[in-house]
Amino acid sequence: MYKELLEAWIRERDGEELQPLPKDFYKRLSSYFRRRVESSRIVDPRSISARLIRTETANALRLFTKLYELRLRKIMSMALEAMDVPRSNLTEEEAELLNYIEAFKEARDKLAETIADGREPKVTPLKSRKMALVRFLKESPAIVGVDLKSYGPFKPEDVAYIPKENAEVLEKRGVVVKLDVES
Repeated sequence: MYKELLEAWIRERDGEELQPLPKDFYKRLSSYFRRRVESSRIVDPRSISARLIRTETANALRLFTKLYELRLRKIMSMALEAMDVPRSNLTEEEAELLNYIEAFKEARDKLAETIADGREPKVTPLKSRKMALVRFLKESPAIVGVDLKSYGPFKPEDVAYIPKENAEVLEKRGVVVKLDVES
């Protein structure tokens, strides 16, 4: 996994475009870090093996941080500049983050349009946001709503209340269909 992480970082650093990553990349990386922690508990902390494990883990963590931040900068830049973000190059987690970036962009554009139309801007506080009842059409990992609460994971045909803004983004992606009842 370390080699794969290093290669992914080099490709991302050297490439202008967002480079493809396997959908399960972060899940496998998380497993790798978990195994490193477990390995470090088994060996004598003063041994050479322990030092090697700590060094490799620290290096991998630095690489992960650089890779993750670089990818997020590219994703946010493309999304906010109305460029098409190649979803096939995203991991599952990045695709979900892109949904939030797009919801933010939509709110930003609505606010700008309101002001440009000479109407008084109105921003609804997060706590008073409405919820929408939705039915999931596809499997979906857990999401963090605009209210910062966790929802899911969901399977096809699951019905749930989620923040309206999230429901709109997921509906555009064909993940959910909104049901008539709103709270």
